[in-house]
Amino acid sequence: MSESQNLPNLAIGYSRARLLTLFGGSGLLTLLFAGLAFTWQEGKNITSFQVAACYVGAVFFGLATCRMLWRLFSARQPVVFISRVGIRDTRLAGETIAWSAVRKIMLWEQRTQKFVVLKVDPLIAERFSGGFATQALVLMNKALGADSVIVKAGGLTMDTETLLETCKQYWGAGRPAHADHSVPEPAPEPVS
Repeated sequence: MSESQNLPNLAIGYSRARLLTLFGGSGLLTLLFAGLAFTWQEGKNITSFQVAACYVGAVFFGLATCRMLWRLFSARQPVVFISRVGIRDTRLAGETIAWSAVRKIMLWEQRTQKFVVLKVDPLIAERFSGGFATQALVLMNKALGADSVIVKAGGLTMDTETLLETCKQYWGAGRPAHADHSVPEPAPEPVS
């Protein structure tokens, strides 16, 4: 029996504890910005820019609080599925990315956030562009010459490093043995 046959199918969902922490933090920041916006209007040395910044902060974190509350109630099912065949993130699309289409798996860190990046064939990467923030990251990656799919572990029951190691393990077991040896591609023939 090969190593790939011993790997179980994984289903990763949202962590209630992490979502409650994010909900609590965004709720506190919403109250803080709203409180500052309403009490600063009574102050005499407060600029309108500071009041406007507090209103923007209250709206931004209020929307984040609503999103976390929605996830707490609606996220009862797993969102990331890892199997011997490939990986599927339902937040991006309903399709499975086959391990044979993944060229490289790496960790990408942006300030304090970490992401698992799957460098895939260009045609497959276009299907998994996801939401606005993911599309912006994909466009930035394309500008640098990398076609990739970004899997975020924020709020999941598995942290980013564990998700990265799990993906690498399944990727190594799910690829054919001849995929490790690079075969030179034939040169294209000129068209007359």
